[in-house]
Amino acid sequence: MFVLVWTTLSPSQGAELATSLQYTLKLNRTISPAAAGMILAVSDGLFTRVGLGLRVVAGSGDEEAIAAVAADENAIGVASAAAFLKARSQGLPIVAFAGCYAASPVEFFTLAPARLLQPSDLEGKRIGFKRGPELAAVFYEFVAKNSLAQSKLVPIESDEPLQDLLDRKIDVVLGRLDLEGQELARRNIEYKSLSPASYGVHAAGPVYFVHERALGKRGGLERFITATAEGWNAAYADYDRTIPIIANTIDPPLSLSLIARLMDAQRVYLRPYGTRFGELDERRIRSLQTQLLRVRILQEPVDLTRAVNYDVLKAAYRSEAKSQ
Repeated sequence: MFVLVWTTLSPSQGAELATSLQYTLKLNRTISPAAAGMILAVSDGLFTRVGLGLRVVAGSGDEEAIAAVAADENAIGVASAAAFLKARSQGLPIVAFAGCYAASPVEFFTLAPARLLQPSDLEGKRIGFKRGPELAAVFYEFVAKNSLAQSKLVPIESDEPLQDLLDRKIDVVLGRLDLEGQELARRNIEYKSLSPASYGVHAAGPVYFVHERALGKRGGLERFITATAEGWNAAYADYDRTIPIIANTIDPPLSLSLIARLMDAQRVYLRPYGTRFGELDERRIRSLQTQLLRVRILQEPVDLTRAVNYDVLKAAYRSEAKSQ
């Protein structure tokens, strides 16, 4: 199902800006609390205020979002950093310009009452994860960082790892807090989780990216970041106001209390201590590329000086500082 959210620019509201830009934001998943900042930015007219029109379109995976951006210079995509780098290595003219989450929300999940307190608890377990570069990179880096014996692990790539967990075909799922974690919570299934970040794996989070030609209108991307950041600030400012707005927009539907729980849980990934919204950590990007090369998901290094643009963020931060 596609859920469309529109904001349009009226003549009076757009009078201060010479032109208005229309973007389509293509997500790599359904519209969920992970997009709460965007939802509030649309609802509160923050994009309209800076002269942007935005259409938010749900998706079903990184590949779909990447294809949409490669075909449309007026599209902004969201995808895992690993999938982005793989697509860039294959020659697609796409450029990352901001982080969606500053850190990866990937975690290990298992059903209670199974034990999952430390890395060694994974030994002897069947560990399922969806096919694709993001989870494979996290898994093998986690194994290497924690000196786990691969002979004692049973990694299983699956199209439906969460269902496999519920059917007891696997013991642990490596997935995302905002996907598998959300679905377990939605079904009211008791689970335990273990964060790779607690054991040395500081993976890059999903990124916002555009077609190379879109950088010719860099000012629009700067305003996109500014409005989205304000939307996230608004989303966390007053749950009594914002949770109902989020609940009326997302699909599948979630209870107000669960949305609040998920909002609280994602804070650590959205803005880890000492970071700003949208921040791209160059060290995490480089580390991810090294890992992707090591496990041969990438055959050749990507020229990161061309694949990742940090100037858009810097300009947005400067504009924010001047307005305060």
